[in-house]
Amino acid sequence: MKIEIDIDDKYTDTTVIIKAPRFSREVEKTVAIMRMIDMQIGVKKDDETYLLDIDKILYIEGVDRKTFVYTEEDTYESELKLYEIEQELLERDFLRISKQSIVNIRKIKSLKADINRKIRISLINGEQIVVSRMYSDELRRKLGLK
Repeated sequence: MKIEIDIDDKYTDTTVIIKAPRFSREVEKTVAIMRMIDMQIGVKKDDETYLLDIDKILYIEGVDRKTFVYTEEDTYESELKLYEIEQELLERDFLRISKQSIVNIRKIKSLKADINRKIRISLINGEQIVVSRMYSDELRRKLGLK
């Protein structure tokens, strides 16, 4: 892949142009990452693609080499890998809480200490997920609890 950047005062807006011989997985992933910059992520459900506002995401989970995105209403699948989504969302109130999960910290309702320094968090929809001990200190720090 070749990247060209042209910075000039003559431009009034930022434009991204993708030139490719065909629509490939690489092009699809590039577009998905660019949409995340505008606070949206491309997800699929029932063979239909949606642009999902990231502020609706409760958490994201990697299961069996697939990435699932959970909202209060639905579950979607993303073409991106968990680490690719993580790179884009870390600046936007998302935090890795285990090897397979990233949570939107704005959607946390409560925390409860669990065994072995783990934390059980309750989300605004009542769902509970466990923060592994490896990530529990970072969660406390990010929430201002430590």
